Amino acid sequence: HPIIAERYRALSQAAASVASPQLRNQGTIGGNICQRPRCWYFRGEFHCLRKGGNTCYAIAGENQYHAILGGDRCYIVHPSDTAPALLALDARVSIAGPRGTRTVPMDEFFVLPSTDITRETVIEPGEIVTEIQLPAPPAGLRSSYRKVRARRSWDFALAGVALALQIDGDRVTGGRVVLSGAAPVPWRSTEAEAVIRGSQLDTVTATRAAEAAMRDARPLMRNAYKVPLFKGLIEEELLAVGA
Repeated sequence: HPIIAERYRALSQAAASVASPQLRNQGTIGGNICQRPRCWYFRGEFHCLRKGGNTCYAIAGENQYHAILGGDRCYIVHPSDTAPALLALDARVSIAGPRGTRTVPMDEFFVLPSTDITRETVIEPGEIVTEIQLPAPPAGLRSSYRKVRARRSWDFALAGVALALQIDGDRVTGGRVVLSGAAPVPWRSTEAEAVIRGSQLDTVTATRAAEAAMRDARPLMRNAYKVPLFKGLIEEELLAVGA
C-alpha cells in the first residue's frame, strides 16, 4: 500500500520479503506474525521440549539455523519478517476471543521459552488476531528492514534487522533496533539502541552498536557464523539509514 510504503518503510520492505508472491497474495499479516517455529525437530517426529518431551534435539544436532540469543532450553528462531518491523515501529495487536477483545503492544505479544516453552504468543485457545495498529510516524522517523538469506529467491532469514529511528539533524534521538533470525522471538536490541541514542550514525557508532547487539550471543555448534553476519548487517543498515 502506498501509505505504508511512504510512512512505514520497514514494514513495506519486510512484507515484500515474505515468502513468494503467490503466498503473499493468499496470506495475512496476522498469520505471518503468528506462524509456528521453523525448527525441523519441532516440525518432525521428535518429541522435543516444546512438544512435551525432555530434550531440545537442536542443541547437539543440526542447529545451523537456530537461535543465538534468548534460547534458554529451546533454540527456535521466530520465522516472521513482518513481526520485527512491527515491533520496531511500536505496533499494537488487537486480539478477539470468547471473552472479548484486548489489545497488547508488540513488546508483550511474543513469549520466550523461558516463560512458556509450549507457545510463541500470548494468544489463548479460541482467540484470533483482528487488527494491527501502527502509531503515527514520529518526527524524523527513518525505518528499514533487511534480511540475509541462504538463497536469492524467497527464503527465511538467516539474519535480519529492522530499524525505526528518529533522527534530528545528524543525531539519533530515539528508536528501536530489532533482529530477526536471532532468537525465539523478534529480538529487540536495547544494547544497540543505547549506543546510538544521542549519537551520530557514523562508522564508529555503527560498529559499536553492532558489537553491543551481539555481546550476549551464545551460538551453538553450527551457527557461530551468525554472529559476524549480524554484526555486518546491523552496521550496514545503520549507516544506510543515517546517510
